[in-house]
Amino acid sequence: MISKTFSVASLPALEEQLANLQTDQPFKPSFAFVFASIAHSIDDIMNIFNRYEISIIGCSSAGEIVDDRLYEQEIGVMLLDMPADAFCIVQTDHDQTELDVAANTLSTAALQTFDNPAIILLLSGIEVDAEYLTEALKLRMGESVCLFGGMAGDDFRLQETYVFGNYQISSQGLIALVVDNNKIAIEGMAYSGWEAIGIEHTVTEARGTTVYTINNEPALDVFLRYFGYYGNLNNDRDVATSQYPMQVKRKGGYSVLRSPTIAKENERAIVLAGKVKAGEKFHFSVSPGFEVIDSTIAGFEKMKKQQTYSPDALLLFSCKGRHASLGPLIEDEISRLHQCWNKPMIGFLSYGEIGCVENGFCDFHNETCTLVTLKEL
Repeated sequence: MISKTFSVASLPALEEQLANLQTDQPFKPSFAFVFASIAHSIDDIMNIFNRYEISIIGCSSAGEIVDDRLYEQEIGVMLLDMPADAFCIVQTDHDQTELDVAANTLSTAALQTFDNPAIILLLSGIEVDAEYLTEALKLRMGESVCLFGGMAGDDFRLQETYVFGNYQISSQGLIALVVDNNKIAIEGMAYSGWEAIGIEHTVTEARGTTVYTINNEPALDVFLRYFGYYGNLNNDRDVATSQYPMQVKRKGGYSVLRSPTIAKENERAIVLAGKVKAGEKFHFSVSPGFEVIDSTIAGFEKMKKQQTYSPDALLLFSCKGRHASLGPLIEDEISRLHQCWNKPMIGFLSYGEIGCVENGFCDFHNETCTLVTLKEL
């Protein structure tokens, strides 16, 4: 399977790139991943790909990753000549009360189409419960489901995000590439590299993504006692949030990160980028600087050594909160991840990531990067 990547800053440049490919024999792309800043018209992007009869899945982003570089306010594209009988696209809308319906639509289509499906999932909606959706898919498809993906962004405005295919765009929806894992091998891993610090804490009151008390104390008070103010809380966001995500323990012996995003000063509460439950145990965590990148790269190098083939393409879903924490170091991480395989890579900065940890458990993550490899068998 041939893969080609490029980034463009305008719609005319996108049209030009696709037009040039018409003379690029023998490469005839059938499918594309498209990750785009909301600075561009998604309707126009869809129309351009339709003119060239290329199937797409895409989403709005908070930064576009193409090969070894991170871009802003551009359109990142990966073209693949994927066999038509090896994939299908599923798209459906959702709201918070119908996530079960969305999960059922996707899982039913995947299981009815392929005996051994793998899923690349893109999800829109600022407040959508991505953890619930992930768990619903695992319930229907099994704990070992091959599931990876990310939540759409909007250049960190945190207002409205989008997923799109060839004919539909949705601010409350999902779109998925479902592949026959017997024909296209998909493997991946979610890795953060964050380091746990301090004592173990307990979430004692939480509803959805809002934590009201930690150790029976107001959650915001606990957070500020450890980490202080980032500003003056004038806009409910001036807390040192993404610098200190919570490492929440799972029954499988692993942890997932939950990043504080908003402080509710009047309620002395904290809103996270993912759901937690009362009774869950966690440690606060901190990025150890350069070491977080070294640790992450080492994790993915281990994954590479275990592979018996050379991938055709790479996908990278990296958290926008991770970018906020690492600053310019995120560009070094992206470059080094690309160098591990030295294959075409496409991705975006996301508002949450779905992927398997090293021991095989699939979960929803924050402050994490999920890397996926694709190989035609």
